[in-house]
Amino acid sequence: MNLKYLETFLMLAEVRSFTEAGQRLGLTQSAVSLQLQKLERDLGARLVDRSRQPVTLTAAGEALLREGVPVARDVKRAREAVQAASDEVAGALTLVASTIPGEYVLPGILVSFCRTYPKVVPQMLVSDSAGVFSLLSSSGATFGFAGSRREDLGLTFEALLEDEIVMVGSREVARGVASGEDTSALPLLAREEGSGTQAMAAEAVGRSLSPPRMVLGSTQALMEAVRLGAGVAFVSRSAAARLIRQGELAEVPVQGLPLRRTLWMAYDPARATGALRTAFLEHVRRFSAGGGDPAPEGSLV
Repeated sequence: MNLKYLETFLMLAEVRSFTEAGQRLGLTQSAVSLQLQKLERDLGARLVDRSRQPVTLTAAGEALLREGVPVARDVKRAREAVQAASDEVAGALTLVASTIPGEYVLPGILVSFCRTYPKVVPQMLVSDSAGVFSLLSSSGATFGFAGSRREDLGLTFEALLEDEIVMVGSREVARGVASGEDTSALPLLAREEGSGTQAMAAEAVGRSLSPPRMVLGSTQALMEAVRLGAGVAFVSRSAAARLIRQGELAEVPVQGLPLRRTLWMAYDPARATGALRTAFLEHVRRFSAGGGDPAPEGSLV
């Protein structure tokens, strides 16, 4: 039995949705479906009833769930024990990050880390802030990065870098607001529920804006829709900086913004052991102490 396919099945059994399982695992919906098909073929039994929503397990699926959970748990413990005991900086490094650190900060950190330690294979899932804490609390990732923190999960938080939340619109929209146009009349485009950026900005601005006209699942999609004139949106300055410099987007002045926030690294100290994880912690701390220096020039190969 392929352990990767078993882990995919267990996630599907937990969330009862192909789409959400894919989001949690960093896979497309079709990839989740394909892995399930291969697992069913290997076991010679149908595991889920695809005709029902939410996803319902068959009797065979329920049996695999009962037997598969302890198997997956034992494999995870074995991996943890090996990494904790190893004195070599090598192997898989599991990370989960919300959109801003995941798409705009972590790639540079990981590139420079892998130049120093070429035997490391980072595996990073980009989710929303809620997904970050869900995976950390279930030991689905060793390190998490988000724009908010949770005090109820027993995690250690360390500051990664400082960021700002701003409102952006097209240049025409920004000129209109500067000329006195009321921002409450502007169409608002928003990220999905669970976005830390969205939650903080909405709290800071309060009731001065209309309900969202669109809800989009990524910062890139949000900024592209704004660039095309669909409305305004709250985004990280780190994410929008290049488009603002190029004149594709403009910052829209809104009372309560820009709003400063800290991007955080989170981890369970009991699991941040072993040479690999210790080396990664030290690498991220050097990055933070240097004010977010980009990865040095060079090649991984």
